[in-house]
Amino acid sequence: LGRAVAVAGNGTGGSGSVRAARPGSAAGRERVGHGASAVPPSGDGGSSAVVVKMRGLPYSASDEQIADFFSGLRIAPNGVSIGRDAGGRPSGEAHVEFCSDNDAQAAMAFNRQRMSAPGGGSRYIELFRTKQLSSGARGRSAAAGDAAVAASGGGADSLRLRGMPFHSTEADVSSFFNGYSIAAGGIKLGPQGGHGHVRFASVEEARRALVSLNHSYMGNRYIELFWAS
Repeated sequence: LGRAVAVAGNGTGGSGSVRAARPGSAAGRERVGHGASAVPPSGDGGSSAVVVKMRGLPYSASDEQIADFFSGLRIAPNGVSIGRDAGGRPSGEAHVEFCSDNDAQAAMAFNRQRMSAPGGGSRYIELFRTKQLSSGARGRSAAAGDAAVAASGGGADSLRLRGMPFHSTEADVSSFFNGYSIAAGGIKLGPQGGHGHVRFASVEEARRALVSLNHSYMGNRYIELFWAS
């Protein structure tokens, strides 16, 4: 016998996720909002490893469609981050932060399910658990970084990058920080592959870049930013 197929739409009758229904799966549970309830973390399961990476998304996928894909699971507020390349186009990847480790673990049951694509057909979605910190932990880390910079009295106008594509050039880094004032000669690559250092025209520019671009994408890589010591 074939498996039943459930379609979780966004309420418009248009786009939605298509996946095979399983006994006790999210497809058979009541949907809240756009499918996954965005509620504050409850603390059950801890704050680590609550981020799931998606690969193979339709380029038109929206936050709401991704939430529908994980119907019934609790996604953190503003927990969907859709990847974009250097030109600002969707990369087909996204990171989703869940409210608990239990929710993230349950999300992995949707690995290799399909999401509908425009014009008919569907895309095969791959899911991966990541070790990236939750937004709350990132906020605490950034605050600690601010305190460390203030205590050291140096490096406040500079950021370190980690996770860059290994073939990245200074032009790629400049494009990543498009709209931010970088000091002349302020981009340095290395010392390790995938790492870099950028000095900005002011402390405020560095702080603005950190807040706005931390965990954004360069190509198909998820970039982490840190205060340089």
